[in-house]
Amino acid sequence: MGVNLFAIYPYDDFIKENLYQLKGCFDIELAPIFLSYYRNYLALKYAGYIIVPAPSSREADEKRGFNHVVEIFKSLPNKQYRCIRKIKDFKQSDLKLEERQKIQDLLAFCGNFDLKNKKILIVDDVFTTGSTIKAMINIIKKQNPKTIKVLVMSKVMERK
Repeated sequence: MGVNLFAIYPYDDFIKENLYQLKGCFDIELAPIFLSYYRNYLALKYAGYIIVPAPSSREADEKRGFNHVVEIFKSLPNKQYRCIRKIKDFKQSDLKLEERQKIQDLLAFCGNFDLKNKKILIVDDVFTTGSTIKAMINIIKKQNPKTIKVLVMSKVMERK
């Protein structure tokens, strides 16, 4: 099963600052702006897909009072299944490259969600190394979905 990735924005200073405002300053009102310009296009492109958001730290979600990935993609009309969770709380930006490559061991499928023969759209805020997305794809593939696609709000571009 081939998986394709679509990134809305490059991860630049503007996105970084606004994400910090959302996540670090708990400014939930900013969440819808990230997709607002592309909302209709994305709703058509991913019609019929079930959104599976990348999990964030339970501690961070509790401190903030919301999950930023869920909030960013909530403006799309798709159902959201929060069926992947972190087994151990960790902040991805604190992990070294070797540790990020073992992220598969830190995530698990949870809940009573039926993904068999469903179209799945994995979503995340920032795509850096791809470790979280790869781990999520491997976990979801075991549920026998019809197809898996990936939509990220922003992607770190390779430096030349």
